[in-house]
Amino acid sequence: MSVKKYMVIMGVCLSLNASAQQEFNLYTGKIPNSNGCAIKEEWSEPAQGRGTVKKVTVPTLKVFIPEGNGKKRPAVIICPGGGYQNLSIFDGGYETAKELNKAGIVAFVLKYRLSDSLCNTNNGIVALQDAQQAMYTIRKDAEKWNVDPDKIGYVGFSAGGHLTLMAATHYMDSQINNAGISLRPDFTVVAYPVISFTDSLTSAKSKTKSNLLGEQVSKAQIKWYSPELNVNSKTPPCFLIHASDDETALVENSLVYYQALHRNHVAASMKIYQKGGHGFANYNKMENDHWIPQAISWLGLNNFLVKN
Repeated sequence: MSVKKYMVIMGVCLSLNASAQQEFNLYTGKIPNSNGCAIKEEWSEPAQGRGTVKKVTVPTLKVFIPEGNGKKRPAVIICPGGGYQNLSIFDGGYETAKELNKAGIVAFVLKYRLSDSLCNTNNGIVALQDAQQAMYTIRKDAEKWNVDPDKIGYVGFSAGGHLTLMAATHYMDSQINNAGISLRPDFTVVAYPVISFTDSLTSAKSKTKSNLLGEQVSKAQIKWYSPELNVNSKTPPCFLIHASDDETALVENSLVYYQALHRNHVAASMKIYQKGGHGFANYNKMENDHWIPQAISWLGLNNFLVKN
């Protein structure tokens, strides 16, 4: 089946529930740090659910709305992984959104800009701008989506985990015009995240740092782009998932972030698998375990879910 035919079929399938799923451009005007080039996105057919999109230059939010009871609901911004070079937007995006919908959570999948110097005037900051713009947009229009503005968080996978925790530790460093609306997420959930850009915690198999910042990275950049070095007592609570045998994002990334949260008396929980590797999305087949229900339980423990 051709990619074009596949996308048509996907569009038909998704449109069957169009009232619950919508996609819109993240920015209504000029996209910041973009020269407006007309590069087309490249979509690949999902292989076992792991389709990707490349060359994202126009960021969007795709919203998945659960069946509701009229109460204000929590919301998440899902940041797919892909090393800032592509987005694993199906399993680490759309499928995750559907699972979170089952718990009454409104899910927004963020198709954020990737490192393409032909379109971006500042590769290192555009993804964070998009993540912050997503938070601003959802919190500003919370009434429209029937969302509780005090229960909005991020869910991130791999490099999307890095983006999530950048948003969690740099919400005071606004990269957008947020018009006084808080950019602080209320909670974060990260799976097999790349967190640190320090040399000792960067795997030789990971290209996340170089994709985002290039080959020459200063000490000041390493500090600013390493969330574990920027944790304080106001950093949002976090649920972390990782596998000990991950060779792309070393498990020590999650360990040091958890330790930083613990030192600062921030609520956190961490699930470490013995096996699972990298990129298992919502289901670790090596241990036959679905971790999303555990993350949802943690959200309930910390009062981020709607009480029936």
